[in-house]
Amino acid sequence: MKNSDAIKALLFAVINKIATDPGKYAVNPGRDFTRNRKLGFHHTLMMLLTMEADCIKEELYRYFGRTTDAPSKAAFYKQRRKLTDDALANLFHQFNSSLQKNLYNGKYQLIACDGSAADIFRNPDDPDTFFEPNGKSTRGFNQVYINAFYSILDRRFTNLVVQPGRKRNEYAAFCEMVDAAKSDGPPAIYFADMGFTSYNNFAHVIENGQFFLIRCNDKKLEGLLGRKVRGLKEMDCRVERILTRTQSKKKRSRPLLSECYRHICKKVPFDYLDGSRCEYDISLRAVRFEISPGCFENIITNLPEHEFDFEDFKELYHLRWNEENAFRDLKYPLCLKAFHSKKYEYIVQEIWARAILHNFSSAIISGVHIDSEGRKYEYQVNFAEAFKTCRDFLRIHDGRTEMDVEGLIARNIEPVRPGRTFARRHRFKLPISFCYRN
Repeated sequence: MKNSDAIKALLFAVINKIATDPGKYAVNPGRDFTRNRKLGFHHTLMMLLTMEADCIKEELYRYFGRTTDAPSKAAFYKQRRKLTDDALANLFHQFNSSLQKNLYNGKYQLIACDGSAADIFRNPDDPDTFFEPNGKSTRGFNQVYINAFYSILDRRFTNLVVQPGRKRNEYAAFCEMVDAAKSDGPPAIYFADMGFTSYNNFAHVIENGQFFLIRCNDKKLEGLLGRKVRGLKEMDCRVERILTRTQSKKKRSRPLLSECYRHICKKVPFDYLDGSRCEYDISLRAVRFEISPGCFENIITNLPEHEFDFEDFKELYHLRWNEENAFRDLKYPLCLKAFHSKKYEYIVQEIWARAILHNFSSAIISGVHIDSEGRKYEYQVNFAEAFKTCRDFLRIHDGRTEMDVEGLIARNIEPVRPGRTFARRHRFKLPISFCYRN
């Protein structure tokens, strides 16, 4: 069996398993998804997974064929309304658990954390998602914010937390995803950018028996160390700190270690200091190295020195950038810029669906071998084209049509040119609008 057929069989097996008891994922158990319809539970999920940036009628024709027997738009609206909020999220997690994991050094999962905003239908009456007119838009706009965990070596998402744009809280989302991760599998190393530098984030990872590697600016690093770092070109040291809510020296249980104490303001979240616990001990490792002449990178981590030396961090630092490409693929080849609804809960539904399609495609793409022998450059898969091929492959459900998925993916390749850098382009792009959206 080809890898693409095996991955599709895994996804179908999970969907069929869920479909055996649709009442668990129905808004009205015992009534919803009990009748035999053209657009039943299975096909409703498949429609959500394979939709592109077209109107619902065209999406239905694309899935069922351009015939008079194709279900109507109204039928699709009624069926998607029957799904609970966690139906697609459960499918996402169950499918992920059926896929194999690639490990760093045969031991660690590498999980990058980042977020990205997605523009949705304009609605000035929604205070949770509407942003007033500014330099990006003279009319104002609405957004949701997608926080994600992304497996760097597997190139797939492992968890999502979707928040209204106005209620964006990356710190809370990070802690929620860390706490939700299973601790019985391989240990994880969480990668994150400067915006995630927080004692609370560090503590949540440590309490769950995992590891982190989080970038830090000079100001926060100096606050942690208690000294200036601007003159340092390289550094790798262990820092022991005692966190407390009080600034009173009289209340400190270890006055001889006064230099180790750090005050956590009451307005700053820290979930491990309460009435029963006044002090929290934390052991951190601070690493600083030069990435280009005059440009330095600071990293806060809890990785052990006997397994990860100074040079290892230079390699690990560059790995996390794959998640930036993943969000780009999610928005454009996988059409996350085109939501087929105005309602917030349906938008979240489609975000989970796009993430499932991304993971399905990545699992197939990872099994395609690209031969670079005799070529000037090393070549890689053109992921934008590969995602489209995998979506068309997933849409096939008649049992007769065949597609050479691996062959099509291998034909669409592009050279790898390491060392190329481009300035990030910040562009505001309006979401695609359909007047019929519910």
